[in-house]
Amino acid sequence: MYICPDCKGPLKEFACAHCGVQFASEQGIPDLLSRDPKFASVREISSTYDDIYTRRTQVWEDQGRTPEFIRYFSGLVGSADALLEIGCGEGILLSALPAGHKTAVDISGAALRKAQAASGATCAVALAERLPFADASFDVVVSVGVMEHFLDDKVASAEIRRVLKPQGRYLALIHLRRTTSEKAMQKVREFFFPRPRPIALLRWMFGKVYKPIHQPIQRGYTTESGQQCIESAGLHVDRVISNVTDPSAPLVGPHVVIYVVRK
Repeated sequence: MYICPDCKGPLKEFACAHCGVQFASEQGIPDLLSRDPKFASVREISSTYDDIYTRRTQVWEDQGRTPEFIRYFSGLVGSADALLEIGCGEGILLSALPAGHKTAVDISGAALRKAQAASGATCAVALAERLPFADASFDVVVSVGVMEHFLDDKVASAEIRRVLKPQGRYLALIHLRRTTSEKAMQKVREFFFPRPRPIALLRWMFGKVYKPIHQPIQRGYTTESGQQCIESAGLHVDRVISNVTDPSAPLVGPHVVIYVVRK
C-alpha cells in the first residue's frame, strides 16, 4: 500500500522501483521519512519524540485528551472505510476512531509501536509533507495538535488534499498562539475555577519537574491564519468549532480550534 514519499514510485519490499531508495523497517513498522534535504531536520526531531515516548506514557494527558473529548471528536469523524491519522502519538484517539481500516503516520517509531499495539492500525514513520500513499487513498484524514508542528504547513496541507478521496473529509485540531497571561488564565480555568482539581494540578506540576516534555513547535496560529493555510491547498473549511462557536464542545480551552474540512 506504500509508495515512495519523495518520487511517489511504487515500493517493493520497501525499495523504490523508480529512484532506487531502500527504506528500512523495524519491528514491522517501515521508516518512510523523506530523503529530501529540505526536511533533513526531521531526523533530530524524530529522536526527540522517540525519547519522549520511550520515557513517558499518557504523554498528552494534560492537553485535553479526555474521554469526553475522544467521544466528541469520534462523533465528528463519523464512519469511514479508510482513515489516516497524522501524528497519532500513542494511538489513544486512533483506537477510538470509527473506521473499517485505520492507517497512521508519526515521526516517532517509539510512538507508532505503542499505537499499533493499541489500535491494530497500519503504521509508518513518515512526514505529513511527504505522505507515502497513493492519490485518493482515504475517506478521512485527521490530525490533532499536529498542524503546529508541520515543517512546511502549506506543503503538508497539499499532501493531505492529494491523499483524500473526492469529497473526502479532513478534521484538524490546532492550538492557537497565546500570550503568557492567556496561558496563565487557561491554567486557572483548568485547575481552579469553576471546579477545583487539586489532584490534576499536582499531576501536571509533577510532570513539569519529573521527565518534562520539551517539544519543538514550528509556529503559532490564529483561527484565521490556520484556516487560510488549509484553504491555500484547495481544501474547503465547512465549519470552525471552538468554545466560542460551540460552548458545549469538550475542548480544554478557547485556544483550541477544530476545522471540519472537505476536499
